[in-house]
Amino acid sequence: MAATTLGAMLRVTERCAKADCLRDLEQQANLQGPSAEKDLRLVQEFLDTAKTQFTTRILAGTEVKPIQLGAGQNTTVALILQTFRWAPDYDIRNPLHPYNAAWKPFVTWCEENDLEPVLRKYHDAKGKEHWYTLSVRSAPERAADHVAAAGT
Repeated sequence: MAATTLGAMLRVTERCAKADCLRDLEQQANLQGPSAEKDLRLVQEFLDTAKTQFTTRILAGTEVKPIQLGAGQNTTVALILQTFRWAPDYDIRNPLHPYNAAWKPFVTWCEENDLEPVLRKYHDAKGKEHWYTLSVRSAPERAADHVAAAGT
């Protein structure tokens, strides 16, 4: 029987809250009509494709290549997410971003797989165009995991 830690219990609670947020976003898109529903579906598909690509590369033991968002790659999703308006303190990771609820399941997937999402901004040499990349890296070991591993 697996021991239940406070952290594990909190993760379940957080997952439920994240699912509720996504359900609210889906209902809002439904009320706004087919265009909003399509936009939400495209954002979710982008994040699901990212999960699949990252999983495939990790399992194959190959380099995890970032997925570009903007500047000719995934431009429709970049427009939906309005990456042109993102600032250091405001992007899809910010709870006030309209698509943050679509981001949360991706973060949960990362946490469940000991990964950490990485979202970086890049720009061309002239500063006329910018884009983002989404990738993952291994999450730092938690103190509780380190203690448990040392005790075995």
